[in-house]
Amino acid sequence: MSTPRPPALLSPDLPLQTAADDRLGYARFARHMANSIAAMAPAEGIVLGLHGVTGSGRTSVANLVRGDLAGAPNTVVLEFNPWLFAAGDDLAGRFFYQLLPALTDEGERLADARAPLDLVSLRVRLSRALRAQRTKFVIVMDDLDRLDPDRVAEVARLVKVIAAFPNLVHVLVFDRAHLPPSEVAQLVQVPFDLPLPDAGSLQQMFLDHLRELLEQYPAASVVTEDHWSQIFSPGIDSLIRTPRDVVRLMNVLRLTYPPISGEVNTVDFIAIEALRLFEPTLHDLIRRTPERFAGATRPRTAATADPATKEFHEGWIMALDPAVRLGVITLVLRLFPAVPDVQGLIIHREAPGDGARQEMLVASPELFLTYFQFVVPETAISNAEMESHLAQAGDPGAFAALLTRLASERDSTGARRVVPFLARLEDAIPTIDVSLLAPMVSGMLDVSDELRGELDTTVRSVLRSLLARLDEPQRFALLEAEMRRRQAVGWIVSEVARLGREHGRHGEAPDLPEEQRTVTLDHLAALEQVALGRIREAVSSNRLLDVPLLADVLDRWRVWDRNECLTWVNAIAADDDSLIRLVGAYLRQVRDPVAGERGLHAAYRLDPETMRPLIAPEQIVERVRRLARERAAAGDPQTALDQFVLEYELRHGHEGAGGEPEEVS
Repeated sequence: MSTPRPPALLSPDLPLQTAADDRLGYARFARHMANSIAAMAPAEGIVLGLHGVTGSGRTSVANLVRGDLAGAPNTVVLEFNPWLFAAGDDLAGRFFYQLLPALTDEGERLADARAPLDLVSLRVRLSRALRAQRTKFVIVMDDLDRLDPDRVAEVARLVKVIAAFPNLVHVLVFDRAHLPPSEVAQLVQVPFDLPLPDAGSLQQMFLDHLRELLEQYPAASVVTEDHWSQIFSPGIDSLIRTPRDVVRLMNVLRLTYPPISGEVNTVDFIAIEALRLFEPTLHDLIRRTPERFAGATRPRTAATADPATKEFHEGWIMALDPAVRLGVITLVLRLFPAVPDVQGLIIHREAPGDGARQEMLVASPELFLTYFQFVVPETAISNAEMESHLAQAGDPGAFAALLTRLASERDSTGARRVVPFLARLEDAIPTIDVSLLAPMVSGMLDVSDELRGELDTTVRSVLRSLLARLDEPQRFALLEAEMRRRQAVGWIVSEVARLGREHGRHGEAPDLPEEQRTVTLDHLAALEQVALGRIREAVSSNRLLDVPLLADVLDRWRVWDRNECLTWVNAIAADDDSLIRLVGAYLRQVRDPVAGERGLHAAYRLDPETMRPLIAPEQIVERVRRLARERAAAGDPQTALDQFVLEYELRHGHEGAGGEPEEVS
């Protein structure tokens, strides 16, 4: 039983308290500012300004300054926060009475007598008391830009009144852009602008926090350093502009990433969450229009994109803040290969490929919603579910039962759940333990007939991929054993025929170069004999007429033993019921819009000429015509008879002359 992971702790948006916590190089600046204050001898007081945008770390610097001044001789640091008081409170009175406890006995006497004193008298007495002090008082007023304009004006008047008090140093912390320059100049005597963080320090701060999270919830093995480098810079890093941005993004990731860490590519998830936090309008656009972003194809150049696509993407690009525009464009282009290149920009990004699902990227249409809904859609197979399913791969029976169950289950769209499973399985085959390959092949073959129809191509593709992981002698031995033990004559013969096409058997052009073929030519000949033996067994047990893919079986049997095949066909065709079933074996379900115009069943096609290598259509057309009239019934048998007659008459009219089957090599 695995040890439960500890819960991720949210970092409150708190400023630094000590220099030991500093990761941005602010400690040196704070020490310089503290030393400057300690060296001052303000006979008439002085007002300093500490300026920086909200979230830039200015409160952290103020705290570091206070810490550095704590050891300075004859220095007392006090904090006065006007935004803590109600709108009707008298700030001047609050300020004076907050300062009183820090004074000497005179201050205590003032405090005792404060009720009968008005503010003018109090100001005079305080000034016299402060002048008698040898102690310097540093008053820090933080976050003044949190106040409404009227309150800011009141603070400005207060500071002007008390600025002349001796031994007082005021440190006003605010974003100077929130006040007109003339007012800042009147209010602040010595401005200090918060320094820009050391190069890369914000990014390193983020990476340090992220590393702690990933130690608890590791990234999937598909995550690569190269992909991280492409997405992080320029990209994610351009959205992290203040220390508060780091804290906010990490708080988001600590909540949203752990529950879904095994289902997404960590890099892409961080990028999408960064967009959600810092570019919510663009994030919403992406999630609402997956057809514009998900997928792997795109025009080769911006010039080849259609006008509607150009207009769409130019819209969100122009809406971006110019300060982050290039970084965000680069991030989106690298996340979504389907987005065309931006004209005038040269941005290196990987060529579109088919590996988005395997690498769990947000560009995968199957996974796209997972990144925006924080849950794997019902139409997809989650990694946890996939892991559970593959745990059964070592047992052929259990694996066959799994496939049967998934084939019977349907998602909310009505699609069979075995479809996404087979797609995931084929993607996973390169990483599956070799010892599981043979049991999986065996299990799939056990239910291959059940999975035919729309899944036939998918099943064959998965089987080929499984076999490709084995070396040739193993492939041959496995195929031979499976073909000897199972009753699926249709699959056996069609699979041997496919292997023959790889070699260009019987005069056809080879499908594959020699080094890519499943088995050698000698082993192919051996499998053909196995398949022929299984056909003969089906004949002897009177099962051949019932096998799926009978037309394909007869086509191969005719090549392997023509006389034997023709003898059986002629015997079968002599019986009306058997003839109906034989004709039905050649009915093909097709998409043929022309068929309806010709009076045929639009979903089916039966070309009598495909039977000619075995039996001449003109020999049986009259019987088939009669059976179509006499055996009128619903379903495929009736459709097959009707199609045979209609197709024959379109080719030959109503003639019914006899003839011999042609020799076809």
